[in-house]
Amino acid sequence: MGAVPVSHFIQNLAKPYINLNHHGLGPKGAKAIAIALVSNATVTHLELEDNWILAEGAVYLAQMLRENCCLQELNISNNHLDTEGAEAIASLLLDNMSYLHALQLSGGLHAPKQAHSLCMIFSLQSNYQVKELDLSHNEFSEKGGELLGQMLVNNVLVQLDLSSNQIDNEGAKKLCKGLEVNGNLKPAPGTQSKAPPFSSIDCFMSW
Repeated sequence: MGAVPVSHFIQNLAKPYINLNHHGLGPKGAKAIAIALVSNATVTHLELEDNWILAEGAVYLAQMLRENCCLQELNISNNHLDTEGAEAIASLLLDNMSYLHALQLSGGLHAPKQAHSLCMIFSLQSNYQVKELDLSHNEFSEKGGELLGQMLVNNVLVQLDLSSNQIDNEGAKKLCKGLEVNGNLKPAPGTQSKAPPFSSIDCFMSW
């Protein structure tokens, strides 16, 4: 974690919003941030997209989130989380051990096993905290579509971005079954639709 990101981070620890996207922090940088935020009661929104934090960094952040009682929005998109990193986040969600209500994981999963580990958590309907979830630009396949459909049984979610996930027709059919029982989903910000949330699947998903 270079001097500029460190100084910027320290200077902003008393502010609710910190943006460290695209700083090349790596796992060590993620660890430093996690340590600093364990007992922080000010930062509510943290942006860490595209920092190559890898699985190791995701584990550090997941550990921090089990202790932190203030962070509500987290963006760790495009960070190559690998299986271990995805499972660390999934375990956190399963245990309802964080205060997160918005989580961005766009482009950070890719391999089916990683994507499935997160989807399975929501299929269990166990998490009642996260209301906004971004899983765009991952590779879910047919099985991923099925698990995503099961995930949608979780009626806590109000916003879900699944765009650019290469879900095939069979996966899409299974996904739509989940949409039939979820009446809370709304189109993602920036999309346009005059239709109600259920029939506006095309607004926030493409395959």
